[in-house]
Parts: sequence; structure tokens; C-alpha cells
Amino acid sequence: MIALSLSLAVLVVLFGFIFTLYLRVLKRERQLQDELINLRTSEARAQEAKSQLEGQVGKLNTQFEEQSEKNSALQSEKARLEAELQNVQTRLKEEREQLDQAQKRLQESFESLAAKALRGNSEQFIQLAQETFKREQQAATSDLEKRQTAIQTLVGPLKESLEQYQKRVSDIELARTRAYTSIEDQLKTFSELSQNLSKETSALKDALKKPHIRGRWGEVQLKNCVELAGMSEYSDVTFQDSTDGAEGNRLIPDMTVRMPGGRLVVVDCKTPIDAFLASLEAQNDDVRQAEMIRHGKHVKSHVQTLATKDYGKNIEGAADFTVMFLPNESFLYAALESEPDLVEFALQKKVLIATPPTLIGLLKVIRYGWNEEKLAENASRISKEGQELHKRICDFVDAYVNVGKHLDKAREEYDKGMSRLERRVLVQARRLEKLGAKSHKDLPPGLGELEESESRQIEAPQQEL
Repeated sequence: MIALSLSLAVLVVLFGFIFTLYLRVLKRERQLQDELINLRTSEARAQEAKSQLEGQVGKLNTQFEEQSEKNSALQSEKARLEAELQNVQTRLKEEREQLDQAQKRLQESFESLAAKALRGNSEQFIQLAQETFKREQQAATSDLEKRQTAIQTLVGPLKESLEQYQKRVSDIELARTRAYTSIEDQLKTFSELSQNLSKETSALKDALKKPHIRGRWGEVQLKNCVELAGMSEYSDVTFQDSTDGAEGNRLIPDMTVRMPGGRLVVVDCKTPIDAFLASLEAQNDDVRQAEMIRHGKHVKSHVQTLATKDYGKNIEGAADFTVMFLPNESFLYAALESEPDLVEFALQKKVLIATPPTLIGLLKVIRYGWNEEKLAENASRISKEGQELHKRICDFVDAYVNVGKHLDKAREEYDKGMSRLERRVLVQARRLEKLGAKSHKDLPPGLGELEESESRQIEAPQQEL
């Protein structure tokens, strides 16, 4: 009886220990789940940071420092997570060792108690208790291994993602280095091009200071405007066409444009560039201002010169205004700084100052007028051709109607002839056939089949007529 009570007490203690151990395992499981949730949250943060990085790869130059900071933060997060994982693994190992030690102590205590209390008859009970404990131990160990494997499964992809992120950052750094190298090369090339352009600009300035080159440049710009306006296909633009003025003087305008109706627009090209270039090369504002004033006066003097030529009176058919072409808009804008009333002054002198855009617009208007003129001419020709076609159609219809009338008359005469043939000739031929006087050919069927009495009846009215 005492042995049975002792055995029950041992069992109660054993199951109490096992239940306590089970509660500890459950508590540890909850802790592991909380840590797992934290790990998933950290993983989500890492994934979000990774997505942000992928969206900002193109902004290498402006956001590299920010990406580097994020990389450091993620590296710290990775180190922290790895440290936490190491701590979890260490704690799991320690708990497992504690569980083994507790099992060992419990087994030793149980064996000691069982040896003292149930040495003779409790071997079977002890064996059963040991087997039960081993099964519980194996189940707890298996569950612990599964949880550890699950943690490794969750942490493993995060570790791989962090490694891929680190590799991506390295690639970005390499791309940034290459981009900076390419930019440096392009800057060097741009610097060389700028130096070459500066040399060519200086050479162009020196060349434009020569009057004949300057005039040739103005003529080239004038021809370019004609081509851009689409007037090159017309034969209504002439260059350097000399003509005698009304007073016997020789006039050679740079370009004349014939408008619809026979009127002419005279264009004279001027390149007042000396003072303009001097203002660009001026070392201070006073010199620049003086050169700009001189440039404005030069342009105004060209307007006055064109006004005295009076192409509208001296060239037959010319419009009452002259176009003064400046090959660059800067020439006009610079002149307006010192001569703000330049345009009004030129209009009073019947001179229209034109730069490339305004001249192209004027030529386009003239081209539009020529197009309308051609359309009007084509419409007139179409009208005349239509009238001629209508007359010919009417003549053809009249002739065709006459042909129909003649055909009707011929048909009428044919019917009359056939009627006479049947009544007067074929009837006699049928009689001859009946009498046996016929050749090897037969008359066509249906012809000459009238009886003699019918023939006489038909002939009688005709004789009366």
C-alpha cells in the first residue's frame, strides 16, 4: 500500500514536471512566434527598401548618398537580425541542454526513488514511465527542430535578399563610376569643341570685317530665305538684276520678286556689322554703348540711302516700298537699343526692315498669292475646256440623233421593199414552185406565202393611194 502511494506520488511529480515543461515550451513557442512576426516585419521593411531602391536606380548622381545611407541601415538591420537569429539559436541550444539536463536529473531522481520504493515489483511501471517520457521528449525535440527549421526558412530568404541588395548597390556604384567617367569624357570633348568654336568664331569675325565677304554672306542668307520660303521652284525671283532708272542711272538691287499682277518687290541686303562686332569685343560698358549707338546710326543711314534710291519710281512695276534685309536679327535688335524709332522712321521712308523670319513670311505670302493665281488660271482653263467639251457633246448628240433618224427612215424603206417583194415577186415564185418550175434552192420559209387573193386585196389600197 505504501509502495502504491509512493508510486502515485512519483507519477504526480513526474506529470507535474512534464506539464510545467510543456508550459515552458508553449511560452517559448509564443516568444518564437513574436520573434517570427518581428522577423517578418523586418523582412517587409527590407523588401520595401529594396523596392524603393529599384525605383530609384536611374537617379544615380542625386540619390547615391541616400542609397548609401539606406544600405548602411539595411546592413545594420541585417547584422541585428543575424545577431537576433544567433541569440535565438543560442537560447534554443541552451534550453535544449537544460531540457536534457532536467531529463537526466529527473531520470536519476526517478531511478533513485524507484530503486528505493519499488525495487522488487516496479520495473514494469518504471519502464512504462520511461517510455512515456521518451515519447514526450522526442515530440518536444521534434517540435523544437521544426520551429527552428521554420525560423531558418523565414530568415534564409531575407538573408539572400540582403545579399542581392548588397550586390545591387555594388552594381549601382560601378554604374555611377562609369557614368561619372563618361560625363568627364563628354565634358572634355565639349571643352575641346568650345575651344574650336571660339577659334572658328574669331576667324568668322575677322572674315566678316572684309566688305566683299560680308556682302557675299548677306547674299547667301538671302538665298537661304528664298529656299526656306519655297520660292526656289518659281522663276519669279531674280538676283543682281541690273536695270536703268527713270533718270538714266544704273540700279542693281540684290533681289527682285515678281508678284501676281506683274508688280515687283525690291529687296536690298545690308550688313552693318563693323560697329556691331566692335560692341561685342568691347571691354567695358561705355565703349560698348558707344559702339551700339554707332551701329544704330549705320542702320539708319542705310535706310536713308535706300529711300534716296526710290526703287518704286525708278524701276517700272516696282512696289512703292523697298525691303531692306538684315541677315541677322541681332543687327536689328542692337540698332533698336539706340534708335527705338528706327522702324517708324523706315516706314515713313517707305522702307521695310526685314530679318530672315520676316522676309520668309513675306515670301510665303507672295508664294501663296502665286498659288492662288495658278488656281485661278487653272479654274479659267477648266471653265473654257468645259465649255468646249459641252459644245462637242451637244454636236455629237445632234449627229447621233440624226443617225437614228436616218436609221429609222432606212428601216421604213426596208419594210416597204420587203412588203412589195412578198406581194409582187415571191407570190409568183411560190406559184412557179407549185407548177414545178424551181431551181435547186428553196425560198426562205415565211416569205411569199400569201395567197393571190390576199395579195390582190393588199395591192388594191396601194393602187388607190
